[in-house]
Amino acid sequence: MPAAPDLKTATRAQLEAWLTGATHPEILAEKRRMDEAGDIPGGLAGGFYLGLSNAIKKEDIRAMAESGSTEAGTGFGSGGGRRTPARTESHNRAMRVLDSLTRSGDLPAYGAERVESLLNTGLPTSRNLVARWALAAGDEHYATAFARLAADPERGHLMWTPEESEAYRRAVNVQSEMRAMSTTGNAGGYLIPLTLDPAVILTNDGSNNPMRRISRVVQTVTNEWRGVTSAGVSAQWIAEATEVADVTPTIAQPPIPVYKGDAFTQYSFEVGMDAVDLLGQLKMVLADAADQLQATAFTTGPGSTAPTGIVTALAGTASEINTTGSEAMVSSDAYALQNALGPRWQPNAQWIMGLPTMNTFRQYETTAGALKFPELTGNPPYLLGRPVHENSNMDSTLNVAATQSNYVAVYGDFRNFVIVDRIGSTLELIPNMFGSNRLPTGQRGALLWFRTGSDSVNDGAFRMLDIPTTA
Repeated sequence: MPAAPDLKTATRAQLEAWLTGATHPEILAEKRRMDEAGDIPGGLAGGFYLGLSNAIKKEDIRAMAESGSTEAGTGFGSGGGRRTPARTESHNRAMRVLDSLTRSGDLPAYGAERVESLLNTGLPTSRNLVARWALAAGDEHYATAFARLAADPERGHLMWTPEESEAYRRAVNVQSEMRAMSTTGNAGGYLIPLTLDPAVILTNDGSNNPMRRISRVVQTVTNEWRGVTSAGVSAQWIAEATEVADVTPTIAQPPIPVYKGDAFTQYSFEVGMDAVDLLGQLKMVLADAADQLQATAFTTGPGSTAPTGIVTALAGTASEINTTGSEAMVSSDAYALQNALGPRWQPNAQWIMGLPTMNTFRQYETTAGALKFPELTGNPPYLLGRPVHENSNMDSTLNVAATQSNYVAVYGDFRNFVIVDRIGSTLELIPNMFGSNRLPTGQRGALLWFRTGSDSVNDGAFRMLDIPTTA
């Protein structure tokens, strides 16, 4: 669904058409955007805002009807539309927390949308746990309690207010529930406030990781994510009164496990004195470290001790295409790789490659001296009509003296590469750091650990260029 029309130039018909076709999350996001803008204008824009509010109210009534909260009568949703899971009081309170954090600027809108999506999908037990997690980790009193602990891990709790103590107890209870759903048995540490959790803030727009920006990112509360995938359903034309053929596709349920990663930083006692600023610094430093670690894993991760990278998933499969050159890339490789991808995946296909590979394609010229791929010089760059994303973890330097594969580019529909984040990251606080002489350095330590996974759920949606070399 495209973004809502510009309120300054849109006609009534355009606004009504958007309202008719928009999904509930899109309507919520648009209303939130208008709320954040401040004063609601009158006239046509004011009517549009009222339409957003009415649509949200209707969806609330529909959810109540489906959960049995209304009197018996004509059922809602009989038209076959998509149903929204029934909302509990915890769900509604969690949504209010997300709205408050977004309004204050503590939580980016894309992070709130990720949590909202998790609140609305999955089994009721999982949704209820997510709601309780959002309430506990998003509580402003828990954020201040966490800040006091970060400033002084040994005595910070002595400064807690009654509200902070209660918020901490709720967070501990939720953390215990989440650990009960894990097979790793990890214990200790503090539940990360919602506004600091990498599983929330490292999503799409909040990440410099190209794989997060173009792949499908989902969240889970368990040790693995299981989706449903197939090579596609085939349709057919048949004559009148003819038995249909069995074209049932093979349905797979690929599991994607999550792996434990960590990031560590030290900070001085002086930095810890300013607890509020410390949280902002920890958020920036630890999240960036986790993002860089994950960027490598999502590209070349082994799938045993770390997430399965896209290169690892495609290597040795039918999706691997060799260069038409001799131990070197040639301009025709771009055409060959694109042509090898099936028509089903072409409309949403994108490229990933390292900067040196991009620059090599940029230098190719026709016999008349014109650039063969002028779109690559633009911002954003395109290659053969499809977006190109720089990924420094792809191979880009060839060693002709070694016998090896060199995977320099991947082309495909990255909606078929899934990144899984397990919510509920944990931070261990180390009260005192010691130097080489085993004496205190006047520093504390913060160890963040998180769990994430990735894998291709349909290798046929990709093609990868390999430039093999032989010693």
